[in-house]
Amino acid sequence: MIAAMIAILFGAAASPSSYAGFEPLKAAGEGRPLCTVDARICIHAPEPGLLTVTRDGREIARWSPDTEGGDLSFKAMPALIRLDRGRLLVGALATRETSYSGGGGSATDQVLGLVEPGKPVKPVLTLPESGSLMIRACFSEKDSRHRAGACHDEYRFDGTLTAAQPINAQLPLLRFRMKASHYPRGVSRNEDSLASPPLHKADLKWEVDTRCTFERSFRFDAALGQYRPDAALPECDDYTQP
Repeated sequence: MIAAMIAILFGAAASPSSYAGFEPLKAAGEGRPLCTVDARICIHAPEPGLLTVTRDGREIARWSPDTEGGDLSFKAMPALIRLDRGRLLVGALATRETSYSGGGGSATDQVLGLVEPGKPVKPVLTLPESGSLMIRACFSEKDSRHRAGACHDEYRFDGTLTAAQPINAQLPLLRFRMKASHYPRGVSRNEDSLASPPLHKADLKWEVDTRCTFERSFRFDAALGQYRPDAALPECDDYTQP
C-alpha cells in the first residue's frame, strides 16, 4: 500500500508546468529527443546527467546542470525560447526522490540555461517545478484517534513558469507562480503533529498554504548574468525539499 502511494506521489511530481510563452518541444517516440515543431532544434539526453542541444542535426551545446547536492535525475524541460543571434533559453528538470518507512516523496526543480554560440551553457535561473511528500504521523491506535484517522501528513506544490515575448536583444521577462497546500488542515513539517491539538473530521481536507503560494516576476540582470526576482522568494523548503 505504501509503495503504491509513493508511486502516485512521484507521478504527481513529474507533471510539467504550462510554460506559456515558450516554444513547446515534443518527442517522436519513447526515448527520442525533444524537438521543436520544425525539428530544427532538439534536446537529447545521451547519458544520465547530460543534455545536448542540436540545431539542424549539429550539436551546438552540452550541459550538465549543476544543482545543490543529492541524487538527482535529469530530463529536458519540454519547452524553449529562441532568441536573437542564434541564442536559446533551454531548461532541465532535476528531480530528487526520497523514500522511508511509512512515507516518501519527490521534488523537481526547473533550471534554465542560456545557450550562446561558441560558449558554455550558462545557468541563469533555478525555480521549484512540482513535488509531493507523504510523512507518517501515526504509530499507535492512540495516535490514530488523535489524528481522526488521518495517519499521514501530505504536502504538495506546483510551480508555473511563463514568458513574455523577447524585446530586441533582451532576454524575456519571466513570471512564476507557486501554489502549495497540505493535508490535513493545519499541519506543518516544522511541528510535531502529535503535540498539536487533536484533529477533527472538519480538518480532513486540503488547505492552501498562503505563505508558499505566491507570484513573482523575473528580469534578466546582464551585469550579474542571472534572472532576478522583483521581490524575495519566501522560505518554502518544507515543500520543495523532500
